[in-house]
Amino acid sequence: MEIEVKARLKNVAETLAKLEALGCVFSDPKTQDDLMFVEKPGGVEEIISNDVFARIRIENGSKVVLTIKKPISKVADVLVKHEHEVVVDSAEEARGMLELLGLKESVRVVKTRRTGHYGAYEICIDDVADLGSFIEVEIMGEQEDAQELQNKMWEFLASLGIAPHDQVTRGYDLLMAAAQSA
Repeated sequence: MEIEVKARLKNVAETLAKLEALGCVFSDPKTQDDLMFVEKPGGVEEIISNDVFARIRIENGSKVVLTIKKPISKVADVLVKHEHEVVVDSAEEARGMLELLGLKESVRVVKTRRTGHYGAYEICIDDVADLGSFIEVEIMGEQEDAQELQNKMWEFLASLGIAPHDQVTRGYDLLMAAAQSA
């Protein structure tokens, strides 16, 4: 199960420097063009009401990854979910399969992502078109350990100077839906 915490970044260069001082090595930036699919698209409340979320990600214009996520809760601010993904040959074929299952495109999220690791954490620094810059810290774990793991990840973020008021509790899809309806 994927367990994560997310925060807005005010100073990307400063955060990257602190992480690199800890020994984190980041990947080259990757462009990720994400198309999100749900049974009931619409505003934030409609999107939250879905049980399953599908994503077609086109990375650097060529690699296509199909991801299915199922949150453990209907609460919008829970960043703990079951997740499965697979590389596929064709974004159009993946779209056709999702549409056959009754899913509809809900939002598009385009970002540039750099990924690194610190201990067991995967760290993503994201620049999301129309939303800004963010840091995500993720770890795989068990549902019963989610709160404890999230608390530890927040301690780690605090050590980087990231304040609790910068916390973001929604996925980029919901942030984008909210921005588009504003």
